[in-house]
Amino acid sequence: MTSNGSLMILAIPFVAAFIGWLTNLLAVRAMLYPVHFVGLPPVFGYQLFGWQGLIPKNSEALSLDFSKLIREELLDVKEVFQDLRKGNNEKMDEVVDEVTDKVLHEIATKLAPEKWQKAREKLRAYIEELIRSNICDITDELMEKFSDQADDIIDIDAIMSKTMREDRALMGRIISSIAHREFRFLEMSGLYFGFLFGIVQMLVWIYYPAYWVLPAAGFLVGYTTNWLALHLTFEPKEPTKIGPFTVQGVFIKRRHEVAISFADILCDTVFSSDNMRRHLNQEPARSKVTNLVEGQIDNSMKVFDDDPMVAMLVTADKLDEAKDDLRQRIRNADMEQPGSIQTLMSHTDSIRDKLVDSLGALTATQFSSILRPVFQKDEWKLTVAGGVIGIGIGTLQYVYLFSGSF
Repeated sequence: MTSNGSLMILAIPFVAAFIGWLTNLLAVRAMLYPVHFVGLPPVFGYQLFGWQGLIPKNSEALSLDFSKLIREELLDVKEVFQDLRKGNNEKMDEVVDEVTDKVLHEIATKLAPEKWQKAREKLRAYIEELIRSNICDITDELMEKFSDQADDIIDIDAIMSKTMREDRALMGRIISSIAHREFRFLEMSGLYFGFLFGIVQMLVWIYYPAYWVLPAAGFLVGYTTNWLALHLTFEPKEPTKIGPFTVQGVFIKRRHEVAISFADILCDTVFSSDNMRRHLNQEPARSKVTNLVEGQIDNSMKVFDDDPMVAMLVTADKLDEAKDDLRQRIRNADMEQPGSIQTLMSHTDSIRDKLVDSLGALTATQFSSILRPVFQKDEWKLTVAGGVIGIGIGTLQYVYLFSGSF
């Protein structure tokens, strides 16, 4: 055997490593890109020639899987808003101050401008305290009722689905954020596994240099490195001793770090304050919130009807007009605008904390279910595609390195 021939044989493991790395790299990219379908128009209703990233293609189905996980395992919406009500005293005071100032302004400019100007300081202070106390009661009771009805008002499935439909690339960004190390592992493991398989391939070639060996080995390397990398991302779920080593699926192993990253990106995108306010501003959530607010204010404002000090400033007719005007404002309110009750309802810090705590409490099997379905959805396509690419590179290796011809 010539020295040149020996070098070509020694190159086999390195070519195999390249096949493993390239096929795994392409598998990762094929999961994320392109965001929209690229290819020829469908034939008889089937997309035969073209590709769309597996994650963008299945984003709506994946969003339903995610929202189911969030609803059933991670997030009790009622509990979140109960905690928000208990621990948000500073924000509650801001809301009470804001609304009190607005009501006093209405009295001074519309309801009773002359009487308010002439009123003594004691009467003004009494009215201000009455309004503040009433608004404080309204806000507290409103938050309590909202907490009790939160499961009915906040539709996690609808929020998740709508967000994903509007931004097809978002699911890919979420998964990339929580699984960036796993994607890197998928890519680099192909290099290492490919090199090891290449050594076996080299020994087979030395003793049996048939024309089909390199293409067949290319298929095995491309297919197997993809399969192994995907499998070892999630398996074994629990730490397992193999000889002197303890192994565990790389995604499962760093689940505490992933929990924080997952909670952060969900609260920054899906459960952001803007998204929550927008959800409250759309039906059926809007009607539920409007009815809740309107009913609570109607009940709470009865205190003004019977107060003799209020009667000194505002006539019964003017008070009725003020109530009608307030009801109309509630019905026409833009709940997407930050401030007041909407800000209280859409605060996301509590959601993030609950997600982190719940994710940390999941078992290894439950935790793997967060990301495993993403890969399982069309895993066979990625592994087979890796094998096909491996055949092509193996064929080129035979033709150009060993001057073969079929």
